[in-house]
Amino acid sequence: MSFRRNLVKFAAVLSVFFTGISFINVPNQTQTVHAAEQSTTEKREAVADLAKKQVGKRYVYGATGPSAFDCSGLTQYVYKKAANKTLPRTTYTQVNKGKSVSMKNLKKGDLLFWGSTSSPYHVGIYIGNNKYVHAATPGQGVVEQTLSSYFYPSAAKRVLN
Repeated sequence: MSFRRNLVKFAAVLSVFFTGISFINVPNQTQTVHAAEQSTTEKREAVADLAKKQVGKRYVYGATGPSAFDCSGLTQYVYKKAANKTLPRTTYTQVNKGKSVSMKNLKKGDLLFWGSTSSPYHVGIYIGNNKYVHAATPGQGVVEQTLSSYFYPSAAKRVLN
């Protein structure tokens, strides 16, 4: 009888053990989706943070960093380094990337364009709190500024979805 009792105990232990393993290995779809969303949020934060670190660097036409930039060179450099996202070289081609977003629904990392939406002359990176970073002019270099009606973007694109 002790053999039978030991066999029942052993079977119960195995049952609990395998139930625990199967419970541990059940994929949680909610966590997987959340991790993907978090990854995009982290990329947006990284883009905004790296853009801010470029403030004070020189503006040089045709420069793509790391010590000097023009406006599209800045966006191209920041996106590649912070989010491993390759953007085309010019403002005119960068405006064709991503999806259009309303200026009222901006998120960190969105690209801001000035001029016509089909042929912009300038680009910057939205960093949150109504602010953006851009390679302004040769005299100003890379600066952080607040959105204002005086120099308001004509379009915004979200390339990190």
